[in-house]
Amino acid sequence: MFRRGRKSPRTRIFFATDVHGSEQCFRKWLNAARVYQADVLILGGDITGKVVVPLVAGEDGTWSGELHGRPVGASGEDELRELRKQIRTMGRYDVVMAPEEKRALDTEPERLEGLFRAAMLESLERWVALADERLPELGVPTFMMLGNDDFPELADVIRGSEAVKNAEDAVYELPGRYELLSNGYSTPTPWNTPREVSEEQLEAQLRAAISSLREPEWAVFNVHCPPIDTHLDQAPKLDDELRPVVEVSGIQLTSVGSTAVRALVEEVQPVLGLHGHVHEAAAAQSLGRTLCVNPGSEYGEGILRGAIVELDRERGVRRWQLTHG
Repeated sequence: MFRRGRKSPRTRIFFATDVHGSEQCFRKWLNAARVYQADVLILGGDITGKVVVPLVAGEDGTWSGELHGRPVGASGEDELRELRKQIRTMGRYDVVMAPEEKRALDTEPERLEGLFRAAMLESLERWVALADERLPELGVPTFMMLGNDDFPELADVIRGSEAVKNAEDAVYELPGRYELLSNGYSTPTPWNTPREVSEEQLEAQLRAAISSLREPEWAVFNVHCPPIDTHLDQAPKLDDELRPVVEVSGIQLTSVGSTAVRALVEEVQPVLGLHGHVHEAAAAQSLGRTLCVNPGSEYGEGILRGAIVELDRERGVRRWQLTHG
C-alpha cells in the first residue's frame, strides 16, 4: 500500500526563435534534439536574414565587400570560404559577384530585391535539405514557421520537407497528447514587415485555431508575438527617426507585444506559451496557469538562445530552463 505510484510521462520541448538567417544558430537548433534529449523540436518565427553582403571578385584572386560598414576581404579560396562562413554565422547572405554585376546593383537598386529573395530561398532550401538529412534517425517531431519578417511564399520550402512540418498549417498533436497551435504574424511594427496584421486580425486568426482544439487547457501556443505588458515584450522605445530614446536613467523601454495574445492566453489558459519577436526580452512569466517564455535572440553573434520545457499531465509545466550557447 506504500508503493510509490508511476510518474506521469513527461514531454520535453526544445524551442528557439528569431535565428534570422544565422547558419550557426540553425545548425545548433538541429543538434538540440540530441543534446537536450528533446521529444519535440520547435523553431519559431523570423527564420530568414535581413542583409545581403556582395563579395566582389578582383582580377588577382581576391574578393572585397563591406560588413557592418567596414571593408572586408579575402585572398584565395580558403580565406573566401572563411569569410562566407563568418557572414552566414551572423545571419547575412553572402553573394559572390563580378565587378560589372556590382556596378549594375549600385545603379539599379531594384535588382537588390531580387538578389535578396534569391539568397533567402537558396539558404532556406539548404537548411531544409540539412534537416531532412539529419533529423529522421532521431524520430523527433519537428516544427518550423515563418515570422513577421519572412516572406509568405517561403512557407512552401518548409512544406517540401520530409522531416519538418510547417507549424502554421494545422494544429498538430505532440507526444503526451498536447496540441501545438502556431501563428507567426505580428502586430504592426515601424518597419512594415511582410507579415503584419492588426490586433483584430490576429485575434480572429487565433480564435479560429483555438476553436479546433480538443483540450485548450493542454495546448501549447507557439505564437511569435508575445503578450503585451510582460517581461517578454520589453523593447527600446524609438523616436520618430527610429532611434532608441535615451534619458538620464538610460535607454527607455516600452511594451511592444500584443493585446490580443495576452487576452486569449488569459482567457484560454493553455499550459504553455512560446513566443519571440523581441530579441532583447529573454524571460519567462506566468499569466494564470500559463507559463509564457521568450528565449530571446543573439543570432548576430551565432549564439542560439533556447528554452527547454518539460510538461506532464499532473503538474502541467514540471520544469523549464533558458539555454544559451
